[in-house]
Amino acid sequence: MPDTGVKRQGSGWRAVCLIAITYVYFLIFAQFAFLKRLAVLGIVDDHLKAVMGTMAGGGILFSLLTPRLKLCPSPNLRLRIALAVSAIAAALILLPLGLAASIVVAFLIGCGLGLLTVTLVTCLRLWLGVSHHLLMVGLGTGIGYLICNFPALFTATPQIQALTVAVLCVAGIGITFTRVSPVPEEPAVSGQTTVPFVRSLACFTALVWLDSAAFFIIQNTPELKAGTWEGEVHLWVNGLLHLSAALAAVWLLRRRSLSFLLSLSFFGFACACLLLLDPGRALAASAFYPAGVSLYSVALVAYPSLLSPASSEEERGKRAGWIYAIAGWFGSAMGIGMGQNLGRVPPAFVVAAGAVILLPPLLALLRRRRREVFGVATVLLVAVGMDLVITSIHPVERQMSRAERGRQVYVAEGCISCHSQFVRPNTPDVAMWGPVTAVEKIRGGHPPLIGNRRQGPDLAEVGSRRSALWLKAHFYDPAEISHDSFMPSYGYLFRDQRGDELVTYLESLR
Repeated sequence: MPDTGVKRQGSGWRAVCLIAITYVYFLIFAQFAFLKRLAVLGIVDDHLKAVMGTMAGGGILFSLLTPRLKLCPSPNLRLRIALAVSAIAAALILLPLGLAASIVVAFLIGCGLGLLTVTLVTCLRLWLGVSHHLLMVGLGTGIGYLICNFPALFTATPQIQALTVAVLCVAGIGITFTRVSPVPEEPAVSGQTTVPFVRSLACFTALVWLDSAAFFIIQNTPELKAGTWEGEVHLWVNGLLHLSAALAAVWLLRRRSLSFLLSLSFFGFACACLLLLDPGRALAASAFYPAGVSLYSVALVAYPSLLSPASSEEERGKRAGWIYAIAGWFGSAMGIGMGQNLGRVPPAFVVAAGAVILLPPLLALLRRRRREVFGVATVLLVAVGMDLVITSIHPVERQMSRAERGRQVYVAEGCISCHSQFVRPNTPDVAMWGPVTAVEKIRGGHPPLIGNRRQGPDLAEVGSRRSALWLKAHFYDPAEISHDSFMPSYGYLFRDQRGDELVTYLESLR
């Protein structure tokens, strides 16, 4: 019996693998390993902004240019080139790069990602198989996030993370050599409500903006990071939440609509961003944030590849290019800038993003269910008003997290007199104590704990070097744990909760 193109498409495992590889490359390498490596190389502050700006420029350029490439019409060949460029960029960061070389590598990363993402979603039907298209997209997205949260990979050195994604890119190149045939141009979901392109672009931009801002704030705030991403249990839970939310997104796209899915994703981000205003609620935020991320991430692949009202592959490619250039790169840059400059997501911006995403469906609902909408709005306004009045009469003091209380112990005991929390750039500090400390991170502390002299080791990254058990034993008898140490014993702190809180704070420094 002769082999047909449909049979060669198989069950869509190629699409699952390619989507997962793309997400792992972007999340683990472009957002983690590359930045960590730049910090070790002493590229910080304005130099870091120049490097990351170059990456964004390369991403925007090739997101818009890819659909217009006429010299390389074969999608398989374009995908191989994109994966090869991405693998080379990952391998290059293992070298002792200077500023100019880092800018070149950043440009390669942006170009590779722009070419890879737009080519993949434009021609995703080539690798999707004959059925269950949305399920393949959801699995690829969920598995990609799950891999990123593997504790061994998430906590690995930048070198190991870079080598891992380089190997995955090479594996992706091998996948593109399998023989495939395109599936017919037909809707992936019968009855799927079409969302206008301009509205979908605005919604994705708002969601990516919220995502990037929340991600940066968590990553650069020790108290929040300790409550969301620290420890194997947190990482496994996050990974499973991502996978579950990605599969839920598939079900919602089949049963509901893209508009409903984006609205639900916004609610996840809105809850996470508002909870992150209070570090004591970081654990609750860690449940909403992964859900919001995976919900819209599935849509970010499914919309341009399967759900966009495009009449041809060329039009689908151009729309994908605009989505990834504006929503992906521009939205991400604006979110990171908000996190850097404000250290939080202002509630007013959450409301503005909600207006962009929720206003059209709310207006449609208002036309159909005017009485019910006014009733719900009245109840909500009364509840908010009562909460404001009660809070003004009886202010509720915010409960500090365990790590925050430990920081107070650190200040009260005068630890700053002998220990700094600032790894100086272009000094032996980097080799001894870890990556260079960003000035923006230090300025966010109240008070800043830089330290004007050092008699003991720098503690900016002590949580990455020492376990809680080691720290506790060291506080009881420093000379016994660290030979010739003249640090006095702080065992008396463990007569109450102060000692354990101090250990929690030091563990969060990583």
